[in-house]
Amino acid sequence: MANVPESATWKDGVYQLETTDPLLGGVNGVMNQASKDLACRTKYLKQVADGHTSEINQARGGKANLDERFKALEMTSKQGDFTFNGTTGTTVSHTIGNTNYVVNVAATAGTNGDLGDIYISRGAYYFTVYNTGGYKGNGRYQILN
Repeated sequence: MANVPESATWKDGVYQLETTDPLLGGVNGVMNQASKDLACRTKYLKQVADGHTSEINQARGGKANLDERFKALEMTSKQGDFTFNGTTGTTVSHTIGNTNYVVNVAATAGTNGDLGDIYISRGAYYFTVYNTGGYKGNGRYQILN
């Protein structure tokens, strides 16, 4: 006994046997057309589902579910407000515990051209933000670990 040949294709509609169809079996027989249509759709949907499953597993990052992954990411990222202190720098504490992180900073008020270049010195539990222009005003930071 042979199986209906399958290909991962989506065909709109499934063949309906008509009262005038000859009762023919085999690979191209009309009796197997509906089964063939459904088998192809099933194989197509399985490939799509496997792709989604793979993407979800990758997004989980080794965690049991996406909620655990999000909670882990929240624990390793932080954001908040600080005040630029010009060339003397401003130190911001955090609990990341390593230096393998990225800090994004931005002024949250007009700098009147006084911001200059920004330099960030990272430590395991703090970072210090310096700016060469001497700007002393409000800013916002985001740490991504």
